[in-house]
Amino acid sequence: MSEEQCVSRQRFQKEVLSEICHLLQPDLQPGISTRTAMPIAVKATVVLTFFASGSFQAASGDICTISQFTAHRCIRDMTQALYRWRMEFIVFPMNRDKQDEWICGFARIAGIPIVQGSIDCTHVALRAPFQNAEVFRNKKGYHSLNMQLLCDHTQRILAVYSRYPGSAHDAFIQHVSNVPQMFVPSREGCGWLLGDKGYILATWQINTLRNTTTEQCYNDSNVATCNIIEQTIGVLKQCLRCLDISGCSLQHCLQLRYSLWCAACCTTWP
Repeated sequence: MSEEQCVSRQRFQKEVLSEICHLLQPDLQPGISTRTAMPIAVKATVVLTFFASGSFQAASGDICTISQFTAHRCIRDMTQALYRWRMEFIVFPMNRDKQDEWICGFARIAGIPIVQGSIDCTHVALRAPFQNAEVFRNKKGYHSLNMQLLCDHTQRILAVYSRYPGSAHDAFIQHVSNVPQMFVPSREGCGWLLGDKGYILATWQINTLRNTTTEQCYNDSNVATCNIIEQTIGVLKQCLRCLDISGCSLQHCLQLRYSLWCAACCTTWP
């Protein structure tokens, strides 16, 4: 494919696709050498087309003229491989240089000091499961996972947590995730996260205030700074339409572990 076709179909440049293939080669290399073994580049093309389009597996397989079952195996194997590499790319660095970089970056947005990141949740649409379907129905009326994301001022994803259904509250997901352990007690006083009204105030979390007029300046600065996570979610879903309801609800059974799928998608995020 040309560079234009690659960006249009997979949402990535050819150079990025080559890097992904090189990274996953040890995980996806066939165990035996046969003429029918599928090249890693073909597997990556099918899977990234599926991530980018949010279409059905058969439609993604058509781009490389392979069957739906083969496309399913490619998606399964590559998703598992990307999930194993997630800690290399989705990481919250603890060094002081990175913290200072985030502080300066967020302060330039609206002047709020010592901010370490912005946090929010987004819903990933999925087909209604056969069991406990109503647990997955969110407040907007469709079935989903509630995926929590944490990013820095450059829209780099620092943490992802996607284990709970759409009915779970944002504050609950944050409480049971590993985010509080990043700040308490060793990081207490080193800065805070910014969130919206759906989160609970803490020594390391500041949110938009409710029903206030005297602190409107603070609220405006908080909203402007928190907008970075909204932009990150928007661009992520625009590039990887399998995470967005406008693409297509995820059609597979829960045994494929949707949380693994979401983390794998975020791992490909530049």
